[in-house]
Order: sequence, then C-alpha cells, then structure tokens
Amino acid sequence: MFVQPKGGIYKNTLQPDLIRAMIKMKKLEIGSGAKPRPGYVHFDIRKLEGTDVTGDARKLPFKDKEFEEVYSRFFLEHLPRKDALLVLKEISRVLQNKGIIEIIVPNLAYFCRLFIEEKGQKKQWALNKIYGFENYKEDHHYFGYDAQILSDILKETGFEGIEIIPEEEQYLHVKAKKP
Repeated sequence: MFVQPKGGIYKNTLQPDLIRAMIKMKKLEIGSGAKPRPGYVHFDIRKLEGTDVTGDARKLPFKDKEFEEVYSRFFLEHLPRKDALLVLKEISRVLQNKGIIEIIVPNLAYFCRLFIEEKGQKKQWALNKIYGFENYKEDHHYFGYDAQILSDILKETGFEGIEIIPEEEQYLHVKAKKP
C-alpha cells in the first residue's frame, strides 16, 4: 500500500513483490472509492477496503507508460477543472502508447434538465448529482461535464479516438486512446 502522509511523500506499505504483481495487471482504476473494479490496481485519495494505492492523482506514484488501461468512474467531477487537466496529463504519462482511458461521469446536461423540469425528491437528487452528496469530505463536485466538454478536455490533454459509449442518459461514458 502506498500511503501519503502529511508532507505529500508517498509511503509504500506493501511488499515489493506484491507491488510488482499488482502492476503486472497493467490496469489502473483512479478514484476507485468503495466499489473497486475487479482486475485493476485501485488508487484513491482515501484508504478504503480494496484500495491498493492511496495518494493524490495529480502526482501518480507510477512509472511512465506502466499501464495499458486507466479506468475512472465518478471521479473527475470531484476536481476543479485545472486539477482535472493535471490528472488527465498524469494518466497520459502512466498510460502506454495506444493505451485506453475510460471515464464515466454524471451527465451535467441531463441533471440540469432534470432540475428544471422536476419537483420534490427528483429535483433534490438532480442537485446532489450536480454538486455532490457531501457524504464524506471529498464528496462534492467542482466541475460538470457534457459530451462536448469532456471530449474537448480529453483532446486538450492529448487523447484521440474519443468515443461516447451509449448508456443511461444520466451518465456520460467515454473511451479514448493515447496516441
């Protein structure tokens, strides 16, 4: 386990052979939270059950081009836009050439529409999806994405072949490739 103590230095609390075995998976999940995806090295700012590496995603503690795939579900919206750009650049750094990034975020356009059109609990739910539920310290949203904004930010950070994956309208699911 990498733990980031005060001062920002990552501390490795796992055995080196276990870390090497995890890296061989070649798949990284950033912001894994309480529901880590099987088959990935799980990175989160919080130390939760299933988290393999703890730290700040703006400075990933991995070597250049170490992963074939990076997956992130409901994480990017928790960052200010400038930090999201830094994280996407870090993802590009640790991603191999032709590697895949897969991102899922709340669809801001959907939840804005829901907020305007609905009343009561659905309206409150839309607000929570726009701003975060505030169930823990980091559970607030700094920035929102629709298909155009997310595509633009991926292009800005060097990704190509951007594909919007059809899914529930409330979620924006995107895959892209590092050149």
